[in-house]
Amino acid sequence: MTNALDENTLEDDEKRLLTALRARESSRRKRAESDAAADPTTWLVRSWRELVADPAATPLWATGLRYRLAAETASVGKPGSDVSGGLFDVDGFVARSPGRLLGMLYGGALGESVARQDNRGTERTAALLCALDGLIHAHAELRELGRADPLRAVLAGQQHWLRSRGAPVHPPAERHGSTSPRLFRPDDPLLVGSGGGDPVMLTVLARLAPDDTPASPEHPGNDVESAAAVPLGAIAALWAEDDRSAFRLGCEIAAVTHGGARGHLPAGVLAVLVLRLLRGHGLAEAAELAIGLCPDQDIAAELSEAVRLAGFRPAGSLPSAGNLAATADGGTGSGVLAIALRVALSAPEDCVAAIDVAARHGGDATTSAMLCGQLLGALHGPERVNRTGETSPWIGPLLERVVAAAVVEFGPGPADVTPADSPQLADARPPTENLPGASRKEESTEDGTSDWAADDESSVEAAWRPRFVRAVLGCAVGEALGGAVTSDSWREIRDRYGEEGLREYVPAGHPSGRIGSDTQLLLFTLEGTIRAGVSRRTLGGVRRPTRHVQHAYQRWLHTQHLSWPRAAGEFLSTASEPDGWLVGLRGLFQTRSPGRTMMRTLIAFAKGQQAMGSPEEPISDSDGSSALLRAVPAMLWKPRAHETFRVATETAALTHGHPTAWLSAGTLGVVVSRLSRGEGLSEAVDAAVTELGRHPEHEAVTRRIDAARKLAESGIVEPERLERTLGTGFNAAEALAIGLYAALVAEGDFAAGLRTAVNHSGNSGVCGAVTGTLLAMSAEDEIPEHWTHQLELGETVRSLAEDGCLEFGPNPPETPEWFERYPAS
Repeated sequence: MTNALDENTLEDDEKRLLTALRARESSRRKRAESDAAADPTTWLVRSWRELVADPAATPLWATGLRYRLAAETASVGKPGSDVSGGLFDVDGFVARSPGRLLGMLYGGALGESVARQDNRGTERTAALLCALDGLIHAHAELRELGRADPLRAVLAGQQHWLRSRGAPVHPPAERHGSTSPRLFRPDDPLLVGSGGGDPVMLTVLARLAPDDTPASPEHPGNDVESAAAVPLGAIAALWAEDDRSAFRLGCEIAAVTHGGARGHLPAGVLAVLVLRLLRGHGLAEAAELAIGLCPDQDIAAELSEAVRLAGFRPAGSLPSAGNLAATADGGTGSGVLAIALRVALSAPEDCVAAIDVAARHGGDATTSAMLCGQLLGALHGPERVNRTGETSPWIGPLLERVVAAAVVEFGPGPADVTPADSPQLADARPPTENLPGASRKEESTEDGTSDWAADDESSVEAAWRPRFVRAVLGCAVGEALGGAVTSDSWREIRDRYGEEGLREYVPAGHPSGRIGSDTQLLLFTLEGTIRAGVSRRTLGGVRRPTRHVQHAYQRWLHTQHLSWPRAAGEFLSTASEPDGWLVGLRGLFQTRSPGRTMMRTLIAFAKGQQAMGSPEEPISDSDGSSALLRAVPAMLWKPRAHETFRVATETAALTHGHPTAWLSAGTLGVVVSRLSRGEGLSEAVDAAVTELGRHPEHEAVTRRIDAARKLAESGIVEPERLERTLGTGFNAAEALAIGLYAALVAEGDFAAGLRTAVNHSGNSGVCGAVTGTLLAMSAEDEIPEHWTHQLELGETVRSLAEDGCLEFGPNPPETPEWFERYPAS
């Protein structure tokens, strides 16, 4: 806590500033109190109307709230066609995506006008709008006829743009797709602006006859590598089903006029960037994914280098013109995108300043500023990238009109209006606003329900819940069995328990199945994930559960006989006491020999000596297996492989910084996710290994998994051979391999698999837990009762797992008791 300010030490200008701030705050508070006291409803409605009156000034949180409230009366939360696009993710309709789409267009227009020093100088934005208009018509055709050609429709839109430039156009090529009218006339003053246009684009499009086959990446019409077509790739995000289809369509759109690889491949990268940003991903994460799809290694290296250079500067520090000149060739599409990425990543919070910098270098500054604006606008929404008054882009009203039409067309379907129904769409409402009868199950927003809500209730939805509950129970059972002999040699185990080794729980009081510290941490990981889910749907703004899990770990640290002020760390400022139901269970206030890394890192965090760990910023070099089991709840947050992998790795890296530890956790997380959907164990491992292989430094984990699968082909082997082949299980990759091997050779026999996993020299507890998880999920039946009946805190384990299913199911609880059980933060 900071010391109180001594006002006697202030300078005169500081005292005047403080006085003015106090007077302003007092006036604001009195006015708000007066309005609310007079008529709270009137005050609330008036404030809301003022907030959303200007779409270009509406903050993202308000856009998200507007669509989430509208969804309560909507009949659907799914796309109106098979094309999901950037307005949807696996959760359903992303509530903030309309604001991000408008921000992307406003940011691009601002960048272009700033670079040209003319707020009417937005001809490239005009070309983009016409192309997007064509894509909207193609989607209407897809809904109406079940077929459409998005590239041809984009070309038809670009022909419309040509007319606004005064160029002759072949009439048949102008109209393609839906028969509804265009959103604007070619002589609209807002579209015409100050005229002009990229010479290459004008020339190629003017020569393209209606029956001509447009150029493509495989069959380029020229070798032009300049940047003018790159911004067009952004609209591909609306049509895309996934990253690869976004990349493909973005490249195809640009390749019509720019055949060189550096002229059209960056448009594909931009399409993936915008797709990810519309769905709420961070810019750095989106850049990594997008660049990874680029097939040209030189272009990918150029873009990656720009990302790397952005990370070298202090946060918020923008590069100079000289820095940008040295970043890449500002005359090519890839070089211009590299410059835009470097600027945007250097100061993502200072959008206007970043756009100004992107517009000041010796290359194609117009396109780099436009691209920088597109990225930051899609990241933050229009409020952060728009300028008011005479400096605001002249084309602004058209941007709002087109976005309104795009959201109606690409939003949740079936759409109840088409562009033909309301050509102007100046006051278009959220697409689901007038549709009656929505249930909570059908609502699916960025900050709301999980991926499971979008699945079919009678199949996947009905099956994943009991599998997940069995996974958590199986994990606890496995550690409870193996924990009694962890660190014992196989000789010691055999001497104590007989030739077959340990077969049942070791009596240790009542009940005999005593849980270990890793199970304790699994429970707190699950509780933190649930609380992150509650916060995501009630408060918004929670992209991943990592911070909530860190908070949960500090609550666990409190159970290890540290007072809350000593254990809480930075969370003490918002939680004066540990809250929620789990930390109130006295049965968890037991010390079960937790790992040194776990204790050391959490205590250091509590003391303020280190921040939260992450794969990018590790706080230890530990590769220990204690991080492994915490991957099990990751599937709740995002069941798609790459998302589950990321959540699991981030959770493990809170304490264990070695890549082997968090890559092993990510791999287990994907296996668990796949098993929850009913896949076989071998198929689930195949999917996990595929995802693992996309990450640097995966080789050590991959080798262990390969060795485990090969060893399983030999059946059950003697413990000495197991140890020689797979290790002892004290690092995460070894424990994952031993647990996987035991599950594979068990062929569904839960007890046999556990006994194989724990009877060897090494970390029997974690190995048993991994096997217990995998076998419990693979089985169709419940875990045999004698294992769960004698499990310490068995009902607590089951209850918490069931609560996870409730929170991330289609109808999460809304009762005061639930929010007290799992407080949002």
